Amino acid sequence: MLRNLGEKYSPLYFLAALGAGGMATFFFMYFMFLTPHPATPIPTFNSINAAWVAGDGVLRALIAVGYIGQVFFVLLHLVLLVWNLREFAAFRETAAYDKLRASNAGVTLMAIPLTLAMTLNGLFVAGATLVPNIWDVIELLLPIALLVFGAIGVLALRIYGRFVTRIFTGGFSFEANTGMNQLLGSFAFAMVGVGLAAGAAMSSNIATVTVGLIGSIFFMIVSMLVFAVMLPLGLKSMLRHGLAPVNSATMWLPVPIFTLWGITMVRDNHGLATLGANAGAESHVGGSQELMVILAVAIAAQAAFLLFGHAIMRRNGFYTDYVLTKKHQSPVAFTLVCPGVALGVLSFFGLHVGLVQNGVVEKFGPVYLALLAIIFVVQIVTIVGMVVLLRNQLFRGEDALPAGAAPATRELVDAR
Repeated sequence: MLRNLGEKYSPLYFLAALGAGGMATFFFMYFMFLTPHPATPIPTFNSINAAWVAGDGVLRALIAVGYIGQVFFVLLHLVLLVWNLREFAAFRETAAYDKLRASNAGVTLMAIPLTLAMTLNGLFVAGATLVPNIWDVIELLLPIALLVFGAIGVLALRIYGRFVTRIFTGGFSFEANTGMNQLLGSFAFAMVGVGLAAGAAMSSNIATVTVGLIGSIFFMIVSMLVFAVMLPLGLKSMLRHGLAPVNSATMWLPVPIFTLWGITMVRDNHGLATLGANAGAESHVGGSQELMVILAVAIAAQAAFLLFGHAIMRRNGFYTDYVLTKKHQSPVAFTLVCPGVALGVLSFFGLHVGLVQNGVVEKFGPVYLALLAIIFVVQIVTIVGMVVLLRNQLFRGEDALPAGAAPATRELVDAR
């Protein structure tokens, strides 16, 4: 595994940890939608244990795979997080760090709050599935989680605030903006928003639900505003100056953002139902056609960006140069992991919250099983891709920058 990268380090290496954390959440979807948990909004150790006792061999196999996958990828996430924090601490002492902050690449620092928010999300769901009787103290844990997510959100706002202040005083280079790199800010804010929405969805305490709702809506709106500004700017730069091959993977950055927005809306819908029930209002949660449309639009948008990005990366040789071989070293390649995870996770929601709960597809019927099989294929392909990326980008020995290789994120760091 690479060590002591010094000036060659990039905050985009945090995306390796992010992908592992996202994959742990992918395995959590097994419990979320394939095991019954009528007493709680999410599966817990107790509900999974009951499903194991009452379930058949297929369900038990899925539960076993879910646990193995979730625990493994949570541990991998933590290992990669610690590695990144150590390397980043050393990187901050170099001149390259100051150069990064003064360039378009300053946005890569948003990978830090993005990954920290994923850490909290991953630990929360791992705790729910591994700790017996955790729901007995959930109303104590959720306010703490909201405070931590709020702190991560403040960190994200501070980092992005410094970045925006600089670029709005003439420090933005369109020539160096050869990709969708600037959407990383939108991604980070969306991750904070979906974390805060968990408080709205899972709590029965009105204060906790309200804080979660307000916080999640705020950060989702910030994410949408950044997306609305930076997506056209990225397209403008690419049309004028072309897409830098190393930045090709950033064409898929909208995919996880759409997933986070979609899940935030689902969670906030549950929070609104809780508030409505408290006020005596009628609730329509569970059979919401509106949620089905929202999830369908999000998945369709993901498919469009995935196809477009794939066509570009296949044409310019990105897969060969940065993924399947060790020809070039660049942490930007880890951007490829998040879209696979995001598509699979949102597809779980689309299948169950959208199609099954609205009576479009019968659960465990032939159409359902066919769609579920597609989701599993997406997961397998994503895991294989993650293994290949880790082998070729991080676990490549001590040769941090082989002769003839492209410097890590050179295109992102250049300030003009």
